[in-house]
Amino acid sequence: MGDTCQIIDVHQHPLPRWYLARLADAGLAKLGGRSPDEPSLQWSPEGALGQMDELGIAAALLSFSDPGASIGDPGFRRELARECNEYLAGLAAQAHGRFGALAVLPLPDVDDALAELNHAADRLRLCGVALLSNYGDAYLGDARFDPLFAELSRRRLPVFLHPAMPAYDAPLAYFPWILEFVFNTTRAAMHLIYSGTLDRYPDIPVILAHGGGTLPFLSFRLDMGQRIPGLELAHPVRHYLSRFYYDTAFATTPEPLAALLSLAAPSQLLFGSDLPFGTVPAAALSISQLACSPLVDDRTRAAVAHGSARRLFPKLGGRALGG
Repeated sequence: MGDTCQIIDVHQHPLPRWYLARLADAGLAKLGGRSPDEPSLQWSPEGALGQMDELGIAAALLSFSDPGASIGDPGFRRELARECNEYLAGLAAQAHGRFGALAVLPLPDVDDALAELNHAADRLRLCGVALLSNYGDAYLGDARFDPLFAELSRRRLPVFLHPAMPAYDAPLAYFPWILEFVFNTTRAAMHLIYSGTLDRYPDIPVILAHGGGTLPFLSFRLDMGQRIPGLELAHPVRHYLSRFYYDTAFATTPEPLAALLSLAAPSQLLFGSDLPFGTVPAAALSISQLACSPLVDDRTRAAVAHGSARRLFPKLGGRALGG
């Protein structure tokens, strides 16, 4: 993908053993339907940096995946969020710009989330926030989250929107990460638009994981939904879709890539690997596909590799985030 040593990866997940133990204490044995004992999910900062060197990735943005710190009782969530964010800040400071960090919040408790956001942004100087598509049956765009979105907009903090397990009880097809995760990203993005959240709080850069889920394919259907009586938006749906940022994790084969390129400008596209849930061979294939695709010109390759990420996270790949 052009000069691979310049790649900035906005989608990596830390899986320290202490975090997995905390989840087990709260009764969670699997992540997205996968066992944390899988060999490919054995994670360490040193191992992650070695994988990045192998792939030619200069810097990576770390965020805790589902469930983040949204498990257990409110006290457990507060403690876990603080532990996670202090840990991420330490990694970022020690890695001299190779790791950036997105804060995890103890949602769905909005007051607790606001308190932790203040700590993560003002004391730890983390460079954005990772939010899940939904917290139980409450999807982003729900009015209960308005105070949080108001503060994120005031701070102009980037948000990385990652899917969570769905709230419904129907049997899930195969592994949840194959289908349910991408559908939940789409649900959250749609609700952010239709609820008017993006009109009320316009100054939040929102990055959608996994190429926006099924959003590129369903964009016309979402546009048709704007014709529903009583649904009043300030702009056409395509305006909001073009404002989202999209990472390329699992979206670099010709079919999803063509749909994504028809929806978003190069400035809105960022490289994502989803390591360690995505494997090193999968990330290498993604880099190769972007480098060789006839759908992608040099300007777009540079934007995906590092240009878009550097605009959103100017300290990533440079000096340490706390510097």
